[in-house]
Amino acid sequence: MGKYILKRLFSLIPIIIGISIIVFLIIHLVPGDPASIILGNNATPEAIKALNAKLGLDKPLIVQYFDWVVHLIQGNFGTSVQTDQSVLPTLINKFLVTFQLTLLSVLIGWIIAIPLGILSAVKANSVVDFILRIISMLGISIPNFAIGTLLLLILSVYFGWYPPIDYVNFWDDPISALKIFILPAITMGIVLSAGIMRMTRTSFIETLNKDFIRTARAKGNPEGTVIVGHGLRNSMIPIITIGGMQIGYLLGGAVIVEQLFSIPGIGQYILNGIYHRDFPVVQGGVLFISLIFVFVNLIVDIIYCWIDPRIKY
Repeated sequence: MGKYILKRLFSLIPIIIGISIIVFLIIHLVPGDPASIILGNNATPEAIKALNAKLGLDKPLIVQYFDWVVHLIQGNFGTSVQTDQSVLPTLINKFLVTFQLTLLSVLIGWIIAIPLGILSAVKANSVVDFILRIISMLGISIPNFAIGTLLLLILSVYFGWYPPIDYVNFWDDPISALKIFILPAITMGIVLSAGIMRMTRTSFIETLNKDFIRTARAKGNPEGTVIVGHGLRNSMIPIITIGGMQIGYLLGGAVIVEQLFSIPGIGQYILNGIYHRDFPVVQGGVLFISLIFVFVNLIVDIIYCWIDPRIKY
């Protein structure tokens, strides 16, 4: 296990380098002069020149990249043009907000998805299975912002309840934080559960047709033991794969949901950076999200190895 993890860590080095190059080029190949866009139409040539010098945009592209990488290694993701604050500490603070929302969303999503996916597999091709498949298809098809808007509409019009607007840290006031997070978490949890439920059903049906399941039943094991004890663990690899990808996307910031429910997470922070043409925030934020996604996939690979020791690098 330790050797496997070490090799996977070393394999991340070229991936991270490639991501940094792609992020850098995408941001710098966007049409228009960033300094002119940031300062607006009334900017003087002197102001544009000064901002270009401050951002290092007056240097050759290759020099800009290596300067940026050196600063990244030193933990410097740049300084926001809009707020004049360091980007990395702000990204970390915003990420902690998104992390709390993601954790609750994943908890809701998996609590819904795994039991219903198993039930759909056990009752394959029955009326129950047909209904659950329709529900999962609707969950995948309807965008999360539409689900969130519908929930807001129903709760506000028919029940007179509105989610709090002012953000409260979970560690300071768990009850108030839960009131803020519960609706967006349900919104994202529903979408998350739909994909996992379908994958659970598919994986479980395949597992239930294996020889070791028939052997376990032939030995007289209770059906619950066969399904949970023998079937669940052997079905988890594809479920964890899709779950890990979805968690990576959520940790990267559910931009529309955060904006809809006024959650000050990393998605909303980067979106505001795009609105205000805050070049360092957008560049640092996109790289930060990419690194999160890479490390989430690393954790998923390590879980693979724990679930099935036969998996080798």
